[in-house]
Amino acid sequence: MHSRSYLFDARPDLPLFVSAKQYWDPATSSRDADAYTLIFTHGTGFPKEIWEPCLEDIMAHVPGGMLKVNDVWIIEAPNHGEAALLNEPVLSSSYRPVFRQEDYAHAIHALLSGFGTGVNVDFSKRRLLGIGHSMGTTSLMLTLTRSPPPQWSALVLIEPMLFPRGPDSLNVQDILVKAALKRRDSWASAEEAKRLMLSKTQWRIWEPRVFDRFLEYGLRPLHRDQPFGPVVLTTSPSNEAACLNDGHGATRSHTLFPSVVKRVPVHLIYGASPSYIPAAVREDVVNNLSGGKDRLASVSMVANAGHLLNVTHPTELARTIYDALALTWAQSRSDNHHEKARL
Repeated sequence: MHSRSYLFDARPDLPLFVSAKQYWDPATSSRDADAYTLIFTHGTGFPKEIWEPCLEDIMAHVPGGMLKVNDVWIIEAPNHGEAALLNEPVLSSSYRPVFRQEDYAHAIHALLSGFGTGVNVDFSKRRLLGIGHSMGTTSLMLTLTRSPPPQWSALVLIEPMLFPRGPDSLNVQDILVKAALKRRDSWASAEEAKRLMLSKTQWRIWEPRVFDRFLEYGLRPLHRDQPFGPVVLTTSPSNEAACLNDGHGATRSHTLFPSVVKRVPVHLIYGASPSYIPAAVREDVVNNLSGGKDRLASVSMVANAGHLLNVTHPTELARTIYDALALTWAQSRSDNHHEKARL
């Protein structure tokens, strides 16, 4: 795939730069009006490039299939990855200790709506299909509360953080915030970081391609003039914790979810092994909050995976995402056929 990086500037409406990356395959990219533009969002603590191995596997299914894809965009939370250092003066004064998931939604909405400079694409003329993981799912849903709302063709929500306010949500929030604040964030070199990370099981279970992307994009030199010297996380523990400190993103999205299902085809994907999201909460989302399982476009489980399935099982997740995209494509073709028949 080819790629191009962008820095989007929506100041003063959004006082933060937004980093985004566009991907396309010249051999399969379609400029037809019915081709999809895929919009990816990421979970807390990950750089946007963490999606690249899974994206490569998704696109491997496109040649020879019915699905048409124009291009792919991954939009990064403004306190993560590439733009975090540039945004640091504003983040330190206004977005810590809490960075709301609605702030991420604001960044996504501004870019897709063209409310700024740096990205010269008219997304209003694209068929948009949103794909998010964890925090990225709630941020995608919350774009629908902004005006004008993006016209999503469908949403693929992977391990969506949908919680009613209560003991479960508060417990998960407390565990994740404490873990983020204790996270090691500096090493003497990239080589030391890799060696020490791989000494821990939590990193060894990552798929090697994903781990390599994290080393490349999740770390940066502490000093710009010492590229082989000390390294730090591109997303600091304080910025990660700020996202997790948002106690309302998951609960507001929980309240919003029934109306989202009515407005947009929604595909849910979970890891088969519940981890951060209790099984009872997941079951309630699927069977009750949605209005009934038959109101959802699809519900899928990725075998042997947990909440971090995009880093541990990217190939299996890619197959599941592609199946959801193909189902949306087939349904849209069927709807168009019936509409023409009525005319």
